[in-house]
Amino acid sequence: MEKLINYLKGLEGKKVLIATHHNADIDAVASSIGLSLGLEQLGINTSVGVGESVSRGAKKLASNYEILIDPDCDEFDYVILVDTSVEEQLNTLKNLRGDAVIDHHPEGKFAKDVPSLIKTESKSSAQLVYKVLEKLDCEITKKMAMVLCAGIVADTAHLRLADADVFKVLTELLKTGIEFKDVLNSIQTPTDPSETIAAMKAANRMEGYRIGDLIIFTSKISSHEAPAARALIRIGADVAIVAAVKKKELRISSRARHKILDYGIDLSVIFKKVGEIINGNGGGHNMAGSANGKDMKAVDDALTFILKEISEKVGKDIEKLD
Repeated sequence: MEKLINYLKGLEGKKVLIATHHNADIDAVASSIGLSLGLEQLGINTSVGVGESVSRGAKKLASNYEILIDPDCDEFDYVILVDTSVEEQLNTLKNLRGDAVIDHHPEGKFAKDVPSLIKTESKSSAQLVYKVLEKLDCEITKKMAMVLCAGIVADTAHLRLADADVFKVLTELLKTGIEFKDVLNSIQTPTDPSETIAAMKAANRMEGYRIGDLIIFTSKISSHEAPAARALIRIGADVAIVAAVKKKELRISSRARHKILDYGIDLSVIFKKVGEIINGNGGGHNMAGSANGKDMKAVDDALTFILKEISEKVGKDIEKLD
């Protein structure tokens, strides 16, 4: 971290873009805004940018801040990447580059040979941003605490995936005087009818498999693959894998219950290889893997690969459910 801290201290008076991945989720947006607010205390002129769009879940949190969509990196002296270091997740930014990285995902292309803080064991990027700001002796204001808490809560599934470090950081952030109920309100959004429809389509089209005592559901739809995967978990899947076949891109999202960890299954590892299969990139977390790529025809190969990987870890054959 020391190299990154010294690097950031040297950016005073510079024009800096803090950029994050396409369809930026709550943690990505919260981490970027929190870092921006902190660096401004050091006399750094910051802007926050995202690839393609801000996710529906993050729009409420981002509503009070200016977020640039697909900015031109050449208009900035330096570019700091947050919550990603993967080219495919940023490729709509113009003249893409990364001069520093803060992320809790496995190291990507842009994290090599630059000042960075990569901690895959961290449950959120917001935790890492807090620690960076602490090292920089920034004052953690209520605004900063609010967004960083929101990022942590969102990426830990409302604390269901929290560990000791999560609670330690949250405790420090709450000392600023913010209310936890206000944090929850900042990320609460009404159900989108299109997501409900996607979940219904995913359930209607799903195929079921048993591998040992694990029940796996797979499905193919055209959009909202992540919320559809979460919906399949709610109706009983131990692992849910949903592919969204779009016009120019294939996106595959997965969610799982804690019991997969007993078998040493890590969806982020599996989905890194899935990204290669579909001519793109993949990763995520141990119970939430995702991949996006350009080879839409490889969707069945990707789903078959995931099932085989789970089968090998469990040590049982794949049984198709009627």
